[in-house]
Amino acid sequence: MKKNDVFRYAQIGVLIVSFSGLTWGVYKTVVYLRTAARFEVHQLSVSGLKRVTENQVIAAAGFEAGTNVFMADLDEVRERVEQLDWVRHALVQRVLPDRIVIKVIEREPIGIARIRTELFQFDIDAKILDLDRVSDSTFPILSGLDHDAKNNRMKVQAYRAVLDELGETELSEVHINAAGEVSVVSASDPLMVNLGVSDFRNRWIKYLQLKTQIQQQYPQAVRVDLRFKNQVIIRMKDDDAGEMILWDVEKRTL
Repeated sequence: MKKNDVFRYAQIGVLIVSFSGLTWGVYKTVVYLRTAARFEVHQLSVSGLKRVTENQVIAAAGFEAGTNVFMADLDEVRERVEQLDWVRHALVQRVLPDRIVIKVIEREPIGIARIRTELFQFDIDAKILDLDRVSDSTFPILSGLDHDAKNNRMKVQAYRAVLDELGETELSEVHINAAGEVSVVSASDPLMVNLGVSDFRNRWIKYLQLKTQIQQQYPQAVRVDLRFKNQVIIRMKDDDAGEMILWDVEKRTL
């Protein structure tokens, strides 16, 4: 065997021994980290809570006494905590040697919905939420949502657009049908006003300009339809046949 070959084999042997020693060292380190008592979770801290209680989060997290901090599945914990109704997002972190931190971002209600005969709150994701005592804002009541409806998000977007354009303090109710058509009821007037699917502000201004005349000339009116250009359609209280009194540029203009 040549001298160079002997040297090469010696180098390979040294590398194998070194690698084996390194592997063994890594293995022993991993075993230590996963079994040492000092890395058992002794503290579970939760922050960001207003409506959800700490006990609810801890119960959802599902930690058992003595859980190793490195063995905890943080993604699984996050997913369980995010199953709580009022939790929108959760961030779960390890803080060595023995602490898990859960930071909660709760859902913020942006409106109140009437579903059948009950009132609920909902957030920007159209998540239906039970009424809570923390919220001090007053919102117009939205009709048209459903617990399982897939188009809730579209209706919530329309609701937000109406409030942005008209201002929530002017309205007491917002009705949105399956076609996305919006009808509103003023806080100071029981008439329901159909504003269509867009251009809410301009149509609302038009209604305010006509409001006094409609109230004086047609006190039995229950609905005003402003969906069509240059038309105002009114439904009367005793209009069982579905007939409407109509003003437009060709007939009569208010």
